[in-house]
Amino acid sequence: MKRTSILFLLSAFVLTLLAGVPAGYYSRAAGQKGKGLKTALSSIIVSHTTLSYNALWDCFRTTDCRPDGKVWDMYSGTSNFEFGTDQAGNYRTEGDVYNREHSFPKSWFGEASPMQTDLMHIVPTDGYVNGRRSNYPFGETAGERYQSAGGFSKLGTSSLPGYTGIVFEPADEYKGDFARIYFYMVTCYESSVPSWSGEMLDGTTYPALSPWALEMLLRWAAEDPVSEKEIARNDAVYALQRNRNPYVDYPGLEQYVWGTLTSAVFDPDNYDPEGNGGSGPDDGGDTPGAGGGSDPTPEQPTGDDVWTRVISPDDLADGACYLVVCEDYATALGAQNGKVRGCAPVTIVDDVITAAAGGDGQPTALRLGRSGGHYTLYDPAAEGYLAQTGDKVLTTLADPADDRTHWAISVNAAVTSISCAHAGYTDYTIQYNSSSPRFTVYKSSQRPVTLYRQRPLPTGLEAPAAPPKAAPVVCDLAGRPVRKAAKGLYIVGGRKYIVR
Repeated sequence: MKRTSILFLLSAFVLTLLAGVPAGYYSRAAGQKGKGLKTALSSIIVSHTTLSYNALWDCFRTTDCRPDGKVWDMYSGTSNFEFGTDQAGNYRTEGDVYNREHSFPKSWFGEASPMQTDLMHIVPTDGYVNGRRSNYPFGETAGERYQSAGGFSKLGTSSLPGYTGIVFEPADEYKGDFARIYFYMVTCYESSVPSWSGEMLDGTTYPALSPWALEMLLRWAAEDPVSEKEIARNDAVYALQRNRNPYVDYPGLEQYVWGTLTSAVFDPDNYDPEGNGGSGPDDGGDTPGAGGGSDPTPEQPTGDDVWTRVISPDDLADGACYLVVCEDYATALGAQNGKVRGCAPVTIVDDVITAAAGGDGQPTALRLGRSGGHYTLYDPAAEGYLAQTGDKVLTTLADPADDRTHWAISVNAAVTSISCAHAGYTDYTIQYNSSSPRFTVYKSSQRPVTLYRQRPLPTGLEAPAAPPKAAPVVCDLAGRPVRKAAKGLYIVGGRKYIVR
């Protein structure tokens, strides 16, 4: 793989400093706790750049490079792989080649996108050891089936109560790394997790992890705290993929979501890993295992958010929030109003809406999920899923498994067709009735609708034409000072910057 491919990927982003959490990045999770915190975090991190599978090889050069320049392999304690030179190929023993390991097995989520290429859980590992791991769950074992050199990684029967199958045990020094990766996966993709199948999953949105696995991962995270390696990798992944792992940014955050601190509210600006910041109103159900099975209420957008027109199926992303808009009348689907939905005015400028959502008189932001081959649309205000239950009846239901909550969505230019997947209602689509202002489902022709997807406000830094007097010198990758940064990679004060 040529180095130019990574430069192409990097040039797609605004100027980005590879260190630290961007200001306000986690603001929408402030004040949340327990399962509500998990949902709020999901709404922040789920929308990210989807990388190509081939691009991952070059991504590893920045995300998984040891201080000595070799590949940072977390499965073998003896490998010394050179990037590119020892990449992929055949292997017969440990130390032959490295490959791309889905530390969260891809078979568990059906090799679906974007999980298939999510760099946060894909790491370079020894090919032979990875082959022995296969798709077995992580666990603890005596390693009677296999041990890598020096007993670094082990494969064998689980020694933990709650699971008796075969498990793969990573080295102690990386157990926390993998625990936080798993916390990320079930948080980022929480709307999809119930449809996944794996020994460490329980088939619910919350807690999402099986009791034995959750107990083990919480312990691993505590015994192997966040390291400088993880912090650097999180920053590097953010530069490439544009999302972060909150469990690395806030060490111990998993205790707020699943552990002993589920009654404590999260404050991203004054984070206390001990949870001494107080607790919000008791809303119940924050203890793992209490209730469960249905999607928790997702965090609503706050302030004036930016919404852009959906123009292709690629704009339909799990976990993202959407407005249903009738552009002809500059109005958006609003709150529940009996058997139909109300409407709220919006201003559309160049296919962009800038508006708050979720409050009285405001548009309703619906969170997109998937169920089989169809979509679900979750309404947090109504605490249910958009559903058709009769002729011209557009309401909500609590059960996402009910096929009346399943929708087929097709995008044709600026018009989005949203039709119920229930066998009796496939001739209906969501439309806007301008004579009796409301949104509901019709067979006859009313006014068509268009989806608008929530987008983050631009927060990129502009590259200065010339550094200020006391600022570090801006250099290209060859170390030559530059006065004006065009597209590409640059070094400023020893750190990497990217200019789009």
